[in-house]
Amino acid sequence: MSVVLLVRHGQASFGADDYDRLSARGEAQSRALGVELRERRIEPARIVTGCMRRQRETALQLIAGAAWDAQPDIDTGWDEFDASSLIAASADVEENSGTDPRAFQRLLERASTRWASGEHDADYAETFSAFQARVAAALDRVVDGLGSGQTAVVVSSAGAIAWVASQLIGGDFSQWLALNRVAVNSGVTKLVVGASGTSLVGFNDHCHLAHPDVTYR
Repeated sequence: MSVVLLVRHGQASFGADDYDRLSARGEAQSRALGVELRERRIEPARIVTGCMRRQRETALQLIAGAAWDAQPDIDTGWDEFDASSLIAASADVEENSGTDPRAFQRLLERASTRWASGEHDADYAETFSAFQARVAAALDRVVDGLGSGQTAVVVSSAGAIAWVASQLIGGDFSQWLALNRVAVNSGVTKLVVGASGTSLVGFNDHCHLAHPDVTYR
């Protein structure tokens, strides 16, 4: 069997002028994961990342921590959905979540529910169904490029990873939303690929964050 490890990016800079970059903690989380994967003797045949800055920076920190002699391939299919546009299109646009991540999460979930309903597709540059198709195609590209027994490491974001996980267990939108909500920065979701197809065997592994300096909080 082949293995695909889906890695959520490290902690981004929530509340900063430029959210789309790793915080110091996000860098530490990503390096710690690299060290953990090296200790597990994982040598990926391929490393893939979306084109978002926080994803690319995570991949580079992970590679450094693992001491891999590799460079990531860029595949925009692994980019996160545009949360800002979802919120802007929702009826809650005037609500101010400030720098409270819990308030922002509640606002985003209401906006995501509106997005996924399919009743307002004209309001979005990328519909929910288009997002699903984009991520599915990105996963197909990774799986198709793996030989027997090989491993791929993919750095993406919570929404894309949660969609893959929920679909592989036959989940619906509610399942996707629940998995998206609990996805941990630098957490690892494991897929195995065999004769019967692709299966989810682990979600959100973050044992590498046990050290207090790299906690996900």
